[in-house]
Amino acid sequence: MLAGAVRNGDVRVAEKMFDEMPERDVVSWSTMIMGYVQNGLFEDGLECFRDMRKKRVRPNEAILVTLLSVSAQLGLLCYGRFIHSTIEAMRFPMTVHIGTALIDMYAKCGCIEKARILFDGMVKKDVWTWNVMICGLASHDCAKEALALFDRFIGEGFRPVNVTFVGVLNACSRAGLVGEGKHYFKLMVDGYGIQPEMEHYGCMVDLLARAGLVDEAAKLIEGMTIAPDPVMWATLLDACKLHGFVEMGENIGNKLIELDPTHDGHYVQLAGIYAKERKWEDVVRIRELMSERIAGKVAGWSLVELQGRVHRFVAGDREHDCSSDIYKMLETIGLRITEAGLLTETF
Repeated sequence: MLAGAVRNGDVRVAEKMFDEMPERDVVSWSTMIMGYVQNGLFEDGLECFRDMRKKRVRPNEAILVTLLSVSAQLGLLCYGRFIHSTIEAMRFPMTVHIGTALIDMYAKCGCIEKARILFDGMVKKDVWTWNVMICGLASHDCAKEALALFDRFIGEGFRPVNVTFVGVLNACSRAGLVGEGKHYFKLMVDGYGIQPEMEHYGCMVDLLARAGLVDEAAKLIEGMTIAPDPVMWATLLDACKLHGFVEMGENIGNKLIELDPTHDGHYVQLAGIYAKERKWEDVVRIRELMSERIAGKVAGWSLVELQGRVHRFVAGDREHDCSSDIYKMLETIGLRITEAGLLTETF
């Protein structure tokens, strides 16, 4: 019944049922935790795990891997460390799945050195362990280390998959290694028969755009075997603004607004291009168009973890207990930025 309620999306019904159960085993706890996670209630899932540990119920591998993945997605280092300490306290076997999940969590939570120590200490690794480490190094701007690890990966007889090359191309993009990026893109297609996906094209467009090769990036997009997504065009639009490709930027900006009229970032990017060229009438027109079309947009939210508690914030809200102190600190930071002579671009 508990599993049925969870699969149906009735998490609160499952929660009530779970609370009323006279006895709960690891399967019950696992079902409830998975239910929270699968329905996007990540914080509830983590709290449920804490309660499970207080009841001295021994978790299984599936629970640990799932919660490490949640901690990685949300960047909740304290929770990830808590799960890691639980694994060590229970002398849980360091399986490939758990080791890979720990490496992923530490990498995504900013502790790339800790991730590398765990990786180097693992006796057995599979292709996903290597992928997580390569992608983690790439995302932390450790391009040389990522590419060296890729060479080791190949040398040990592993065959790369599409995700492997996402990490490799991302490393090249972040480091501005244009020649290397082109080499690995060709190797992926010709050497391993992997057809480029959106992420691969995205890395290449970003690499070329950052290097000022805007025309080449545009030709790559136009020659793609799949339809480019708005993110790719937005990447090129940023490059147009940075390198002064006004006409191309104007065309791409208008195309993006047509594709998604509710995305405020596209209006801001296009207004920025006009502002750089001092076309103030166009800046005003785009800003007015944005105000008309995206009124009532659902606000985004963010999470911050502090002293074992997860705090959720929405732009402009004042519901948090410490909102007054938070806004005062933001004002102080703003003043210090201005005093330092730094300005933000707003149009």
